[in-house]
Amino acid sequence: MANLSDITVHMIGHGHIDPTWLWRWTEGYEEVRATFRSALDRMNETPEFRFTASSACFYAWVKACDPEMFEEIRVRVSEGRWELAGGWWIEPDCNIPCGESFVRQGLYAQRFFAREFRLRATVGFNPDSFGHAGTFPQIYSKLGIHYYVYMRPMPVHERQYPDGTTFYWVANDGSRVLTCNLQDDYNADANTADRVRILAAHPQLNPGQRHVLGFYGVGNHGGGPTKRAIQQLLDMRKDPHGPRAEFSTLRGYFDAFLSAHGTAPIPEVRTDLQHHAQGCYTSHAGIKRLNRHTEHALMTAERWATAAWLTCQHSYPQGALETAWKDLLYNQFHDILAGTSIESSYEDSRDQMGGAKHTAHAIENESLQVIARHIDTTPEGNTIVVFNPLPWPVRQTVTAPPAVTRTLDAPIHIVDSEGKAVPSQRVLDERIGSHRYAFTADVPAMGYRSYHARSGAKTIKAAGHLKGGRDFLENDWWRIEFDPYDGHLCRLHDRQRNVEVLERGNVLAAIVDPSDTWGHGYREYRSEAGHFGNARLKLLEHGPVRATMRVQSSFRNSHADQSVTIHRATDTIDCVFRINWQERYTMLKLGYDTCIEKGTATYDTAYGCQERNTAGTEEPGQMWFDLSGVIEAQPYGLAVLNDCKYGFDVLNGTMRVTLLRSPAYAHHDPSRYDASQPFHIMDQGWHTIRIRLVPHTGNWTDVSIPHAAWELNEPTRVHLESAHPGSLPGCQSFLEAKPDSIVVSVFKPSEDGDALIIRGYETAGRKSEAVLRMPHLDLEAKCTFDPHEIKTLRIDPKSGEIRQVNLLEEPEEVRP
Repeated sequence: MANLSDITVHMIGHGHIDPTWLWRWTEGYEEVRATFRSALDRMNETPEFRFTASSACFYAWVKACDPEMFEEIRVRVSEGRWELAGGWWIEPDCNIPCGESFVRQGLYAQRFFAREFRLRATVGFNPDSFGHAGTFPQIYSKLGIHYYVYMRPMPVHERQYPDGTTFYWVANDGSRVLTCNLQDDYNADANTADRVRILAAHPQLNPGQRHVLGFYGVGNHGGGPTKRAIQQLLDMRKDPHGPRAEFSTLRGYFDAFLSAHGTAPIPEVRTDLQHHAQGCYTSHAGIKRLNRHTEHALMTAERWATAAWLTCQHSYPQGALETAWKDLLYNQFHDILAGTSIESSYEDSRDQMGGAKHTAHAIENESLQVIARHIDTTPEGNTIVVFNPLPWPVRQTVTAPPAVTRTLDAPIHIVDSEGKAVPSQRVLDERIGSHRYAFTADVPAMGYRSYHARSGAKTIKAAGHLKGGRDFLENDWWRIEFDPYDGHLCRLHDRQRNVEVLERGNVLAAIVDPSDTWGHGYREYRSEAGHFGNARLKLLEHGPVRATMRVQSSFRNSHADQSVTIHRATDTIDCVFRINWQERYTMLKLGYDTCIEKGTATYDTAYGCQERNTAGTEEPGQMWFDLSGVIEAQPYGLAVLNDCKYGFDVLNGTMRVTLLRSPAYAHHDPSRYDASQPFHIMDQGWHTIRIRLVPHTGNWTDVSIPHAAWELNEPTRVHLESAHPGSLPGCQSFLEAKPDSIVVSVFKPSEDGDALIIRGYETAGRKSEAVLRMPHLDLEAKCTFDPHEIKTLRIDPKSGEIRQVNLLEEPEEVRP
């Protein structure tokens, strides 16, 4: 070990701010003002003092309410004494937001910093987040950020760092950022000098490391460095035998580390950075559901607004969408989205995220109305326009509302845009005595197809097999059998391949969960309190289009009402769970005991995927997780898709989705819950969860699992349109992306408004030659996606010129 006098500890003046946590955002707003004011005052007192603060949102607040202080910050930034860190709108949860949310965190923050300060952040900074997605190095690199600092998971008891805690973090695509895991807390005020000495001799440093990173300053509720702490650092300079304490910045640390390290190898980490507080993947189901639905509502709204702009010259609502995105991004703050804030703060989040979601739906509706009024709807009957928001063709069962029968004589039939009759089925509506009409729609890529309801019955010979009975459902692909007592699936048989997929499925198991809101101290949840049972089964629907089994069951004071639906024309297995949860300090898991052996578990993450263990550890994921292995020597797997869940586990061949947790709000160990006190319990009441099962041969990469997950989360829209002539045909595509290994998520105008932006990612880990077609512009673009690559294209819709750009929509920087 080097002499302490040879060590430089880069002390970062900081005041960690949770704008929402054990207080509401209005109180957090004042925290920001007070902390920034204090930092400026300390700068006036001590010329050597430097300060680091993240979150463009905070600077926007200060600019809005205290422009004089904002100008002071501008001066200090220009002097190099105030460091803009993070490069994101807020310090979010780093597992739960989708890939595009992380892109927008950086896009809006870096543009704000460039506009207001004429520079951008170069160091990513999420010290308090509870784990970090493995795609971050690629996302950060393409936002112009090449360094990263975080604290959790911490060394030794949460994660091993055998070669040191400063390392290159490498994503699946090969992108890398130089990363530092903090060896000590980001909050500190008491005895700052002792902290410097501890850091200088910390056992988790890299071999021979001479530059070390440390923090000081009062935090959580803001505050920042105190006069006492600053004086202690000044006094340390008088000790010739101790470590050198330097007023520094995050970027200053990395520059010094690299300079001193020379040509010696720097360790690499090639996986995501987990785990901390695994209960946070599930706590507060409502905020997580609202997050998922708002993310997809915004992406869908952007695509349709872009189509309306290009096709019908309708004005694009860029300002409204940016505001909505920022409201969503704020509520992805780690203590909000993780479910660890006080109950009253979620009233604010409901309003803010609900407002963003409403804005998205209003923009989507206006755009679809604009497009629909240009469609020729003069063919006979009432026109049903089915819109597909995704840039690949989909086949889905849809339902037309009761109004589709207006002016028609019952019974009715439905024809497609070519006038060919399609099977339809009258099904229950949400109103008593009312009915909807189900049919299978084939809709082109990011486009629409018109169908027409007409008077009179029409005999249609439906292709395919569909049966249902007292305790089973069956079609060409599957036979599903239900346990008559507990209601779970007791058989899922692949009829085409003669494979028994499940021993049991849709098992609702209550799990003993005494842990706090974060789930501190628990890496897995295994002790069962019991299962839902006392089931009642009823064949709810059975017709030419689909068959549905309803299963009602209960556990203690909680009730579940689930429906399992299979279809005649598609191999989709859809499960909808409506659960009235009334348990305390109990977790609800949805289990599938598969027949898969030697399985590999893969989880959907932010614009990517991650393989993880099958040892039962609670893991973060997003829209899907998959277990692929063998059944009776045949390569086979099962993917489980969802519309609002983020916690999962796989133990050998058993896959489980964590549906609900019920601790008290913001309960943090070592405090103990007292049932005699009026502390409110989370997740009480009704919840709706959509699950889709995708059994498959081979590996998940062979069967477009990401496409299926996007289809569940962004289903087709059904729109009734009155009769009128129009310039658009009965069937039209606006954007199509091939092959299936590519998911295109973004189709919008550029931030400067002059071009189109198309963004997608490669899902299967193989090099792909992609073709993007925009038939309405008579434009085709070809490009190569490297394995796991996130690619953004800028297209001039007039000239057809295509350029690859970074996530800031600028020419990509080439780095060694």
